[in-house]
Amino acid sequence: MFGDRLKELRKKKGYTQVSLASELGVSKGTIAMWEVGKRKPDFETLCNLSEFFDVRTDYILGQSDDDSSVTLTIETINQLGAWETEERLKELFELYLTIDTYGKSNIENLIRSEANRCKDQGTSEDISGIQINVAFDK
Repeated sequence: MFGDRLKELRKKKGYTQVSLASELGVSKGTIAMWEVGKRKPDFETLCNLSEFFDVRTDYILGQSDDDSSVTLTIETINQLGAWETEERLKELFELYLTIDTYGKSNIENLIRSEANRCKDQGTSEDISGIQINVAFDK
């Protein structure tokens, strides 16, 4: 199955065995052996093939029909960043809720002071595109 997938991907990209071998830094014979199933690439080479053809390794191996890109889109990267920020803020908010009144007052004063400092220096972050929802379940 790997050999068939490799051959399919190679042809789809318009490569010959010779040109693909040159791109990957292997011999034409190695490509031929992979395609007929007499050899398989090592893990590093498999990863290189995945990046080169921009498909998942399980697709190249014939273990999946999902030929989606391994490259993250800007939208996906932004979403991952948003989820990470959301988790970090949730953790900080939960910790804030455990602090006594005196501690909460100190933290609020610090945040206000830092917000003013950033505003004065022109280093404030733009939050115009951010929506914040807070919910309490009890």
